[in-house]
Amino acid sequence: MTGHAPESTFNPDGSRKMIATQQQCEDKNIPLSFRDYCAHLLIPLNDCRVSTYYAPWKCMDEKHAYEGCQYDEYLYRKIKKSEQNEAERIKREAEKVNLQDRPYEERKLS
Repeated sequence: MTGHAPESTFNPDGSRKMIATQQQCEDKNIPLSFRDYCAHLLIPLNDCRVSTYYAPWKCMDEKHAYEGCQYDEYLYRKIKKSEQNEAERIKREAEKVNLQDRPYEERKLS
């Protein structure tokens, strides 16, 4: 690891970007299930692992960077899911209020 902060996968407008290209992942034989927004950190980690014969005490900086990225991705997905759940809850409550405002004959039976 070079000692500087890894490049962010977020664009200034909030959208996401892949840093590792598809060709790089294919060249390094990264399985499809690992080609996520942290693949750019997995490539040097796997290179280090191969060059050190998978010694568990080696490549700790690369491993820590990759696992940190994976954890950040988990937190991002968790926040997005909670935002989605909150939006659905608000929508359900609004529908419930609209349903209660109508006369009994016009209400839908669910």
